[in-house]
Amino acid sequence: MHPIESRPTALNAHVSVLAWPAEDRLRQQLAWFGLPRVLLLHPGVLPPEPLDGLEDWMRIPADPTDLEARSATLQRRADEPSRRTPFIDDDDLLWVGSTWVSVTGAQAPVLRLLLEHLDRVVRFESVIAAYVAAGGSGHPASVRTLLSRLGSRVRPVGLDLVTVRRRGVILTTSPEPPRQG
Repeated sequence: MHPIESRPTALNAHVSVLAWPAEDRLRQQLAWFGLPRVLLLHPGVLPPEPLDGLEDWMRIPADPTDLEARSATLQRRADEPSRRTPFIDDDDLLWVGSTWVSVTGAQAPVLRLLLEHLDRVVRFESVIAAYVAAGGSGHPASVRTLLSRLGSRVRPVGLDLVTVRRRGVILTTSPEPPRQG
């Protein structure tokens, strides 16, 4: 095979091949969405600091076999289940992959509790205790409102909050992937 002389199209539908630095804005957008990308650099151009583990770079002319191998490696990384494990950061942002939503200071401790028991029932008593410790009211109507609002907050990042009658609630991943944008 002949080396790639010009910018190729993506070898894998999920891995973007970009010219660096010309397509830096697109690079940053793809990184924000957690999408893998290979940057192609002309000789003598310094590579950028990688934005995350889903980025690699090559000099052009790029060998198609090498480009395909790097693309496959990035795709495997992107498909790792751990990339989709939800967590809350120190700023009370709930992250699932590269998507996030903010939660309130009162919602965050309850959500942390639910995330610790992802896909398992958390008893109402435990939810109430976490909410009261965060300054919320233990009144049943207040807790119902909290859970309703929390359910609405987590849905855009691909999580569902489901009430298990007379037992508690369960935070689980949605059957549909979250929508981007």
